[in-house]
Amino acid sequence: MKFDLAVAWRVYPGISKQPLIHANDKLQLVRTCLASFLQSVGDLKVKYYLILDGCPPVYEAMIETLFAHQAYTAVRTDAIGNHRTFALQIDLLTQQQEAELVYFAEDDYLYAPHAMKKMVTLMRTGKKVDFATVFYSKDIVQHPIHDHRHSIQWNADTLWMSDSSTCLTFLTRKTTLLATKDLLLTYCRGNNDCAIWLILTRTHIYNPFKYLRFALAQDKESWNILKMAVKYSFKYFFGLQRYRLWVAWPGIGTHLETPTVMEAPKWIALGKQFSS
Repeated sequence: MKFDLAVAWRVYPGISKQPLIHANDKLQLVRTCLASFLQSVGDLKVKYYLILDGCPPVYEAMIETLFAHQAYTAVRTDAIGNHRTFALQIDLLTQQQEAELVYFAEDDYLYAPHAMKKMVTLMRTGKKVDFATVFYSKDIVQHPIHDHRHSIQWNADTLWMSDSSTCLTFLTRKTTLLATKDLLLTYCRGNNDCAIWLILTRTHIYNPFKYLRFALAQDKESWNILKMAVKYSFKYFFGLQRYRLWVAWPGIGTHLETPTVMEAPKWIALGKQFSS
């Protein structure tokens, strides 16, 4: 194919959470994250689909400046929201013919130098890699959903750890996306993103003791995640193969939602570099 990677990036002008940097300036936050991503791909050939969901003209002007020498398509939507823009990402990445590797991106992720190039190398040369993420969240060490056996592998000068779940920013192959898109689309009907990952990675969902443990421990969040998996996607418990998700350890990119960020001072410093 013509490109190494196709990216569908969701951009929304509102601030819905507590970002680690630019907490009161979403335009600057988006610009910083986009600039870090452009640096992280190195010499990869990338096709970008930038979904501008209810964004004022200043966002498109900023993108025209940043992406002047990139292959990109601006997709304008009228504030259709989180679920519908995720579905649009799936449509764009399954229908495009430019690349086999596809990336789901959100507008509040910051990337370390060469992060995306490392992740693409992992997808091409790593062992049993179906999905990958740059984001090593605090949840991995704190949340019971991540309490399970992990595998590790070394690739692209980075240690990678298998895990049960991540957020909705991830890398995969177009063929894998086509095989899993119906399950992923249950998110747009109310399913929980973590519940979807547990089905994809086959973690906890077959173990009745996990359901019992979370219920008896009054771990409401974990219990609700498993309930959502059953409620919205039980038919996929047995119809899909097991997929393997790998996480960079430590992270080579981060979601900027403050409570989830590991090594916050490092990311604040990097954000300043890309904000100037």
